[in-house]
Amino acid sequence: MNNDLDILFQPSSLGRLEVPNRIVRSATYEGQGTPDGTPKPALGEVYARLAEGGVGTIITGFVFTSQAGRAMQPRQCGLDTDAKTGAWQEIVGHVRRTHPGVRLVMQIAHAGRQTRRAVTGTPVVGASARPCSYFREPVTPLTEEGIAAVMTGFADTAHRAGEAGFDGVQVHAAHGYLHHQFLSPWTNTRTDRWQDGPLLLEETLRAIRSRCGARFPILVKLSAADDTVPGIRVEDTIATAKRLEAAGVDAIEISYGTMEHALNIMRGECPIDVALAVNPVFQGVPRALRGVWKWLFYPSYRRRIIPFSNGYTVAAATQVATATNVPVFAVGGICSADQMAACIHSRGLAAVGLCRALVCEPDLPNRIRAGTSRSARCCHCNLCAIYCDTPRPTRCYYRVPCPEQEP
Repeated sequence: MNNDLDILFQPSSLGRLEVPNRIVRSATYEGQGTPDGTPKPALGEVYARLAEGGVGTIITGFVFTSQAGRAMQPRQCGLDTDAKTGAWQEIVGHVRRTHPGVRLVMQIAHAGRQTRRAVTGTPVVGASARPCSYFREPVTPLTEEGIAAVMTGFADTAHRAGEAGFDGVQVHAAHGYLHHQFLSPWTNTRTDRWQDGPLLLEETLRAIRSRCGARFPILVKLSAADDTVPGIRVEDTIATAKRLEAAGVDAIEISYGTMEHALNIMRGECPIDVALAVNPVFQGVPRALRGVWKWLFYPSYRRRIIPFSNGYTVAAATQVATATNVPVFAVGGICSADQMAACIHSRGLAAVGLCRALVCEPDLPNRIRAGTSRSARCCHCNLCAIYCDTPRPTRCYYRVPCPEQEP
């Protein structure tokens, strides 16, 4: 292995979380939940393969903290009740038996306005009444009591994660989910004390810390910026990061965007025909009207998608890392071994986050370490992301296509 790449495989720390190497499997929806959100045993196999492939830290796909906070994905896992703790314990145990050194972090989330009432069975809630242009659901602003319940849900879920054997949690405050909705002036039009965007996130961290103890690692995921006007910009994220540092966060992961412009989160190809065929938002639309939408509106939609570029969040993550003393890592288009090492050597990041690259190649870290690979094979076709909205488990659909979708 090139000596410059050695740093990727050296032990380090993300705050209180000691990690065996610098490669993080960033939260990736797995599609391995039962209808009520209980994780299937197969999820343990997914994590074991990643650990066997050389990943040092695995962050789960987003786990809902309450029924009202469920996302649209039909096989999303939850830890909203004690009854699900045992299933998570079995998954953790399965991984630990063969890979005791890997670190397991549960990402916990509330979808806020980015869901559907047909999924949650309750009114869709958010920071304000502004609906999401993607989901098009009426939104009920959270009351003081509702906000308190949200924070309690996060704290209780984090505590259950610790009981299940997880090494820490990551609060999902990116991609337009509930905490992002409070951070952004696009969705936070409140006039009460919660108009202070980072306050909910700070108070959620304090609630988790109170419930789980001073040494329990808490990570946060933030979008460096988004596509709305007014919206979040890098300078806002830096200000939020400084407040999280004061609140005792252990590490911050930097991503991008919201579900209103979903493909700007991951970038790359836009498999529109597959999306129109399988996405639940379009299922109630007659096929002919979907064709009309594609003809009339898709060209302008496509022009709003930011082109893919390697490491497209790294510059923003570097700015956050430079402005704070918090360990920071980035996810988004980090494809080559040299770029991964440069994130740490040149950019001062604490680690690198990989998502689609590991869907395609769970053993990519080992192959980099062995010198048999210098770059991920993932072509950013985004079929894996589109199929997340179906009951299918997440996998690489380009390398092994579905019968109805050839590459």
